[in-house]
Amino acid sequence: MNTGAEPCRRAASLAAPVAVVILAVLALASWRIFIDPARSYRLAEAAQDAKADPARRAALARDAIHAAPLDGRAYRLLAEARLAQGREAEAARLFEVAAARGPRDLPSQTWLANRALARGDFPAALVRMDLILRVQPQLGPTIYPVMMALAIRASEQPAVARLLAGQPPWRPVFMQNLLRSAPDSGAVSGLIERIRHTPPGLTTDELGWWLDRLIAEHRWGPAYLTWVASLDPAQRASVGNVFNGSFETDPSPLGFDWRFGRAPGARISLDQVTGASGSLALRVSFEDRRIPFQDVRQLLALSPGGYRFSGRSRLDQLRTERGLIWRLSCAEDGRVIAETEPFAGNHGWRGFELPVTVPADDCGAQWLTLLLPARIPAEQRIGGTAWFDALEMERISPN
Repeated sequence: MNTGAEPCRRAASLAAPVAVVILAVLALASWRIFIDPARSYRLAEAAQDAKADPARRAALARDAIHAAPLDGRAYRLLAEARLAQGREAEAARLFEVAAARGPRDLPSQTWLANRALARGDFPAALVRMDLILRVQPQLGPTIYPVMMALAIRASEQPAVARLLAGQPPWRPVFMQNLLRSAPDSGAVSGLIERIRHTPPGLTTDELGWWLDRLIAEHRWGPAYLTWVASLDPAQRASVGNVFNGSFETDPSPLGFDWRFGRAPGARISLDQVTGASGSLALRVSFEDRRIPFQDVRQLLALSPGGYRFSGRSRLDQLRTERGLIWRLSCAEDGRVIAETEPFAGNHGWRGFELPVTVPADDCGAQWLTLLLPARIPAEQRIGGTAWFDALEMERISPN
């Protein structure tokens, strides 16, 4: 009756220790899965550091690959061993695998970038440099000069523009370096045009850096055309010899728009006021203290010839020994072309005019500046408020 029960009991009595053995084996296997790859990689890396025999290094790297086939670093170690053996083509394939499986592995990306540069495959080199900068942006000072050298080559500008269109995180720093310090701004202009016409286009900061570079080099024509192209359609339709002369929109302050400085003791703003030609007018208020004021200005691009500068002013107890003036001067050398009569005192809205002749020599652009023409510190004291509106520069005759 119990003949079948005894074997069952024996099987049950053996089941528990067998289960323990199986669990122990599984635990050991799991430990080896987690530990062996790291150990294999460390051994292979140590062999690299110790400059071991290339064959030994390759064997250790293969062990590391076997232990962790998804770890790109092991493929890089094998690639380095193959390089030591003079097998560059095989090493290149292994570096490709290493970079694909470990995109953050800088030695692999650096080797591939250098190889692409040496072979003249500049688009591939740019992709590698992008990956390097994403991992370690602090390497920018080393990599940016190489990228800048490619950026001024017309043949490589399409690839550079495509890379920048992806909005890589290093783009702002690179573009600032490029636009401010490229040795040939003329060569960079082709790249800028590509970026402008490739969404998302130039950022506001980039446009400002580029315009500042063109203006600093007195490249007035390209600067003006680039600035006009950056305006929205409504602004572009209202472009005149003085931009936004009725002060209806906030200044950018880029290119040929209004530029407002910050002078202690003065407040510059666009405010609503009764009698303005539109909704707003320029308001400059002073705190009755000494101020070397010249903080409202706009760069103009007037061709040689005769003009009539006009506008409207309103003064609220403007107290100053010398008065405020509008001055037009050549941007190249600061030569004064014309100045208005001084504004001082108290009066409601009234118009003013000034004849202007822009010379033909060395005056490709001009600064229109509202300033206090003090000759000594004692003449810098000013208080009260001045309003200005409807500023225009009307062409009268060619030179």
